Amino acid sequence: MKKILIFLLLFAFAGSAMSQRNSFTPPQYKKIRKAIEKKGSVSYYPALMQRLQANDTTLTVEDYHLLYYGYPLQPGYAPYATHPLADSLMSILRKEEVTGQDYETIIRHGSALLLENPFEIRFLDPLIYAHRMKGNQEVAAGLEFRFGRIIETIFGSGDGLARKTAFHVISVSHEYDMLRALGFGFGGQQQLIDGKYDYLKVSKNDYGIEGMYFDVSVLLRSLANMR
Repeated sequence: MKKILIFLLLFAFAGSAMSQRNSFTPPQYKKIRKAIEKKGSVSYYPALMQRLQANDTTLTVEDYHLLYYGYPLQPGYAPYATHPLADSLMSILRKEEVTGQDYETIIRHGSALLLENPFEIRFLDPLIYAHRMKGNQEVAAGLEFRFGRIIETIFGSGDGLARKTAFHVISVSHEYDMLRALGFGFGGQQQLIDGKYDYLKVSKNDYGIEGMYFDVSVLLRSLANMR
């Protein structure tokens, strides 16, 4: 169980998002803050988050835009934080064979981790798989919806081909998730450009693309605030 990446799901949402969008919607954090702080509104962040945690599949693309890019505006946002449960989860995923008890542990640890970081794909991915293996199909379907919407939201922010159209991400791990969504391998080099863009080289491909750009300004602001 070294790799439980849901490649078909990633490609499906990647193709859908890229084919349906002729323009991009990068986050405008001032407008997002105004929308999610309005108590009693449908866009009030605590209300949206409650629906997300309940795996509400009626959440729209616009809702996810507010949820994903509104997350860095929340007090608990800590993109560089680590959690001991993550190490325990990863140790199980590295096993050659996984038992039924392991799946239960993945579900327990993965659910706890998602409560702290509801957008972390590296936790969503194995959690979906474990629920499928335990027969929890409805729960898995709800988590798959969240998984796909996160990918779709990032695709909506740009195409990653230039700094001006960089993908906007709120987690470093999402950079690598997006490479996988596009079918690219990591080329082994990462570079910070202009103090706000991560440039990741990609492996040789049929499209002649050498690398992808990611706007990581919101992560760097969070890091600066910690100092």
